Amino acid sequence: MLNGAVLGFIHPALSDDLKPTAADWRIGTLLIAGGGVLFAANGVARVDLLVPIANGLLLFGVALYLRSIRRFARRADSRWIYLPAAVATALNAVFILIWPSIAIRVLIVSSAIMLYLVAMASVLFLHRRDEPSISSGVMITLCIAVIVLLIVRLAYYATAAPGVQSITATGNIVNALSPALILTLPIVGTTVLALLCFERMRSELHRVATTDALTELPNRRTIATRAAACFLTAKQFSQPFSVAVIDIDHFKRINDRYGHDAGDRVLRSVSSILRQHSRGEQLVGRQGGEEFVALLENANLADARSAAERLRAAVAAERHDVGERAETITISIGVASIHETDLSFDDLLRRADRALYAAKVAGRNRVSDA
Repeated sequence: MLNGAVLGFIHPALSDDLKPTAADWRIGTLLIAGGGVLFAANGVARVDLLVPIANGLLLFGVALYLRSIRRFARRADSRWIYLPAAVATALNAVFILIWPSIAIRVLIVSSAIMLYLVAMASVLFLHRRDEPSISSGVMITLCIAVIVLLIVRLAYYATAAPGVQSITATGNIVNALSPALILTLPIVGTTVLALLCFERMRSELHRVATTDALTELPNRRTIATRAAACFLTAKQFSQPFSVAVIDIDHFKRINDRYGHDAGDRVLRSVSSILRQHSRGEQLVGRQGGEEFVALLENANLADARSAAERLRAAVAAERHDVGERAETITISIGVASIHETDLSFDDLLRRADRALYAAKVAGRNRVSDA
């Protein structure tokens, strides 16, 4: 219960997209805690009706854990998630109140919980391909560990003599471990979920800080940091390094004629083409406005011209949506390669800027070098 309350306290600090994830996990934790209270009450008062209710709370709590994980992985919501919990709760009641059988009850409840845990692990495993995370690996391991414990518990009750089949008797190690088994997900799992959420938020903050929001290319800050590192490496090891400055031709005319929304569509379209046609160690980012910068590691001036020409031709070959119709858009590119006299990346960038200006003066839609 306290763990669920703690998750409630950190809830306001989460981003809006993660709040439903935390809410489902918190409610699931409180349901499991409520089930534990009813199990304890049954141990004192021996009211058989409390057991199916307690198991129902446990099962629906785990169902909400699956829903929480699905929401974290951005999966569509589904009411079918609750079906195994509902069926297992009903069958559990039958084998308590009508045909008492501890072994069958354990089989039913354990099978439903394992189904949910397998689903949770599967969702996280598939999600790791898009969003690698240490915490997701820990959660998958946790699910597998609980499944193993459930199998051991199930095997015990399936083979134990009828006279010793009791889930509250203290004479066997399985019953002694059962509380720890029940608490694994609410306590350890809650901590791991919180880490998952904060890893997502940290990753998103890093993406926002390093990526241009409109084009989703690396932003000016990212380009400058990477360029400085590349420049130092090239100078230290006498390696070739070039830069290309790219500018969309007549971009102001597009904004004036079709509006800024059309200009934004053109920027996204050109950015997509530049990204698609960048190869190997080439990094293209948005410098600002309609200007882009391509860092060409291990590329001499001839290589840089060839790469720039490929980008220019790719943009010119496409028809770009400007609103009412599609138009041909062209770019001009200035390239420069590192010189022994360059003291910093800014020296290299200034020469590429001068080459870009020369390409504009010469008629645009061309590559020039300096």
